[in-house]
Amino acid sequence: MLGNKTSSIFLGISNGKIVRAFKEPTADSKSRINKMGRAVHEEFYDYVEGKITGIRVKESEYGKFWVVSLKDGGTDYLLEMNYSGGNSGAFLKVLPNIDPTKKICIIPRTDTVNEKKRSSLIIDQNGKALKWFWTKDAPGDMPKLEQKKIKGVTVWDDSEMMEFLEKYASDWVAKHLSAAATNEDAAEHPDQDPPDDLPF
Repeated sequence: MLGNKTSSIFLGISNGKIVRAFKEPTADSKSRINKMGRAVHEEFYDYVEGKITGIRVKESEYGKFWVVSLKDGGTDYLLEMNYSGGNSGAFLKVLPNIDPTKKICIIPRTDTVNEKKRSSLIIDQNGKALKWFWTKDAPGDMPKLEQKKIKGVTVWDDSEMMEFLEKYASDWVAKHLSAAATNEDAAEHPDQDPPDDLPF
């Protein structure tokens, strides 16, 4: 069969919205200067929907990211999230409860806790918000956050937790998705910059 492959649409998350960035302004975009000092033009959406076709980790000049590949009809989306943070944590902790044969709806959100903004996601499937498989009260075999002191400052370290979740995601992909899906082409789109994700 012959056909033409269409480019994937690259998305990010910022301030509780799905973001699509463009090199040039569009009728619905808002403009700003990103962390690299470049002008970007962004459109904002409440959610993205599709069937998961891939999950992987990538590193770039912007840092380390999760890339979740989604397909909705004939449209492919690549959703980027910071490697460590509220968005990626929420997605990965609900992953065991996702039915890979059906679409999911990813809905970003932000909450203010103790005057600090925290980002997270709602993963909706079949009209219901899926619950986390690992929680603070029932972490199972997932490593907990550790407090460490660096240069006199106490910080929370999630390194072991993220290593655990990364391995689980890799195993989940190998078990549920086809080999073709795991080899998704994820080259940077020339008209888009990774949006700034809120820290957890």
